[in-house]
Amino acid sequence: MTIFFVIGNTSIKVARAEGPSFSLATGASQCDIQALLAGASGTAAAASVNPSAEPAVTSACRAAGLSGPVFAGRDFPAGVSMAVDTPGRAGIDRILNVKAAYRRCLRACAVVDLGTAVSISVADGSGRFVGGAIFPGLALSMSALSEHTAFLPHMEPAPAGAALGRDTAEAILSGVVNGARGAIKEILALIKRETCLQPAVFLTGTDSALIAEGCPDDWHVVDGLTLEGLRLAYDESLR
Repeated sequence: MTIFFVIGNTSIKVARAEGPSFSLATGASQCDIQALLAGASGTAAAASVNPSAEPAVTSACRAAGLSGPVFAGRDFPAGVSMAVDTPGRAGIDRILNVKAAYRRCLRACAVVDLGTAVSISVADGSGRFVGGAIFPGLALSMSALSEHTAFLPHMEPAPAGAALGRDTAEAILSGVVNGARGAIKEILALIKRETCLQPAVFLTGTDSALIAEGCPDDWHVVDGLTLEGLRLAYDESLR
């Protein structure tokens, strides 16, 4: 049995080869992670964009008797052709996202991953990673407003009501949530204009369902797309 980990900036997602995924905060202890591995055996495979969180995952795997973890992009290839200027600096999560999305649609695609950051990652009609865009995620934007101003309150992402906020909290929700949705639409429109691609659009990540409200009906919300891409890449590496 293979256990899969996606180690992000604010969360660690864990899934067995077959079954649901679980999420822990990135600061979770070895014991917290190990508790999710009870009864597991075999190998661990991981994708990481947060090196500081890797030791706890590695220690938990070894304590649970698992071999690994082996890391996508380091110990085995992601299996995605790269058509960008600095392939080695593209986040493995973005690469795995387009791998999974392309496998689903077999055409040009764009994945919008709404986590700590909002990343837009694009594959062309042959599945090559051709680039994208990155900007601060919803929670990060809200935290920045509260931390760097005297009076704006700390808030968590939530559905925005009317665009015209009638108090400070409503105004923040409108600005951050509607602003992110608008930025995504505008960036995708510009990418289409620049590339002549007509990509299928996939939303994934913590805030994907929140942003999907008010987006085109043909945009797809898919939970755990990075895990899906990790499974595909690892399975391919065994052939």
